[in-house]
Amino acid sequence: MVNFIGCTCDVCKEKFTAESDVVVCPECGTPHHRDCYSNLGHCVHEEKHSEGFEWQAPQQEFHFNDNRCPRCQTQNPKDAVFCENCGIALAPQAKQPRQDGPVSPSFEDFRQQHQKTSVVPPVLPKSLEGESDGVSYKDMAIYIGESAPYYIYHFKNLKANIKHFRPFCWSAFFFDGFYYLYRKMWFEALSIFIISLIFSAPSMLIMFSEAGLVDSSILASVGNIDTLVIIGSVLTFAYKVFLGYWAIPRYYKKVCRDLKRIKANSASNNDYYQTIIRKSGPSKAMLYMGIAFCILYLFI
Repeated sequence: MVNFIGCTCDVCKEKFTAESDVVVCPECGTPHHRDCYSNLGHCVHEEKHSEGFEWQAPQQEFHFNDNRCPRCQTQNPKDAVFCENCGIALAPQAKQPRQDGPVSPSFEDFRQQHQKTSVVPPVLPKSLEGESDGVSYKDMAIYIGESAPYYIYHFKNLKANIKHFRPFCWSAFFFDGFYYLYRKMWFEALSIFIISLIFSAPSMLIMFSEAGLVDSSILASVGNIDTLVIIGSVLTFAYKVFLGYWAIPRYYKKVCRDLKRIKANSASNNDYYQTIIRKSGPSKAMLYMGIAFCILYLFI
């Protein structure tokens, strides 16, 4: 698909913009404004069709101060970091010649650039383009980070078949509260730790009693502690299953809520994408803390 932004209509001699309604001649490929084509009633180069005329996009001279978007060819302010029309990063291409036509890099290409420059938002494969609840999947990908294809795949299935599709997250099943901390769902993580602590209270009471931290008379006053331990274990397992099914729908709501709030508080499109990138990705600190906790639990 040819990008006509910045090209000139041969009828009215005005340049096409992102908002222009363009009609292309099926014979020679000449672009026209729809109104120009309708008023003229035919292609402006109709008389040349018999000669095999084919329209060619004009080559534009590149200037180092030109901050033109390499994807949609929109001319942006010199200090713009992202294209004000499509949102792609401009900084890495600022000193490279413009490429004719649209640029469609893969998500993996942009993810690698994002890791090196911290300014390049990823572009999703075409199979994952679109939006949900007023938030584009491209913006979700920037915010989620390198696991975006996995989550957006489930987001799309979740919205397409909300009554029957329930994706299961094994990370949330095995790591429960630490998974939610890793995904920056702070309130949910706190609630999970409190509920898990209640379910494991009988087992912890026995462990503290054996370690001499709790008087044995307190343990004896509880009654049938072994039955409580079994009940607590069953409830813990059932709760973990629930967390596995709850994780992705809950994370979807968090991503949409956060992106809408960031957009509402951003003064411009550039500010919006800079904020997303600054806050993107999971919490690596919580990942390391979870690993350390698991090691301590196994060896102490």
